[in-house]
Amino acid sequence: MKELEKTKRISISTVLFILVLIIGVLTFKQPKNVYKKTHGETLKTLTSTDYLVDLDAVDEQNSVLIDVRSKYEYAKSHIKNAINLPTAEILDNESIKAFKDLKNEGKMAVLYGKNPNEANSAWMILYQLGFDNIKILNVAAHHSENNLVVIKYDLEKPIPKYMDIFKPIAPEKVAVIKKVTPKPPIKVVPKKKKKKRKPEGGC
Repeated sequence: MKELEKTKRISISTVLFILVLIIGVLTFKQPKNVYKKTHGETLKTLTSTDYLVDLDAVDEQNSVLIDVRSKYEYAKSHIKNAINLPTAEILDNESIKAFKDLKNEGKMAVLYGKNPNEANSAWMILYQLGFDNIKILNVAAHHSENNLVVIKYDLEKPIPKYMDIFKPIAPEKVAVIKKVTPKPPIKVVPKKKKKKRKPEGGC
């Protein structure tokens, strides 16, 4: 009897385990967005300025301006004919569909924000997802009397030559450091406090 009960328990647990596996396989969902570019490819593109485009170089017929600022800022004012796809909603189904449609039509998506740095995060996400038709508008945009003022953005250029930092220093240029011998510490001898004598005498 005990062996029969043991066999029943094993068979029930096996059936339950198989059911859990089947449910897991059936309910498993693959991620809808998968990166197609490696970090190396993205960094290589970032080190060049090929992903930046000036406003006067935008081909209006084959390009679409995309404002990645918030809906409030877009409603205040925006560049003419630009559509609003905020960075926070860039991975929504509607946004991804819009970028896929632009890619299929052979059109360039030109992102812009307050400056190229604001559009950078959206560009990186989209580029790694495989959208090669993405550029960043090299402008600084700010509001003035309910109008959007757009000017060319001056990219910061690094002042030091970073590659020179890693070059070995010539021996003749190395300063000789004199060895300083430390002075011995001064011994501090604590003084004993004298005990106060009790007053003598009577009244």
